Amino acid sequence: MKKTIIATTIAALLSTSALPVLAQDAAVGVDAGAGVTVDTPAVDAAAGADANANANANANAANASANAGGMSDNTFGSVMSSISGSADIDLSAVTDEANVTIVLLSSLQGNADTEAAALDEALSANADAMTTLHTNVEGNAAIKAKLEAEGHASSDVVAVKSNADGSVIVYVDDRA
Repeated sequence: MKKTIIATTIAALLSTSALPVLAQDAAVGVDAGAGVTVDTPAVDAAAGADANANANANANAANASANAGGMSDNTFGSVMSSISGSADIDLSAVTDEANVTIVLLSSLQGNADTEAAALDEALSANADAMTTLHTNVEGNAAIKAKLEAEGHASSDVVAVKSNADGSVIVYVDDRA
């Protein structure tokens, strides 16, 4: 009888101590996905997590870079997100050497029928900021010259976006 109780106790202890290891191994196999067997599952899990995190971070950075260089600034959403902060942007650093890009509202990607109404609402809600923006644009010779060269006035500007590289995007309302 004693042998049965001792054997049962040892079996119970061994089975409860082995379950976390088995669970950990199962989780590693799912998370790591490498199909490699390692004696220390915790180390394998950490390596797999780091590799996946780095791979995802690099992929996201590449996507962000691709979007930054593409047409991501040529959308209604980009204009609407720029409207509220445009009056606060310091345009004094924008000189003739700066890369100033003018984006016409008529050239924006998206559904003009539905998104133009939301854009007009954002402009109305920020009417005071628009007055400040127009004054700031009027006071910057480089932006004003670029606008005039393309046949626009400071009062046509609805938003300005300053990028980390020093370039500036000026959104102009050319809708008549």
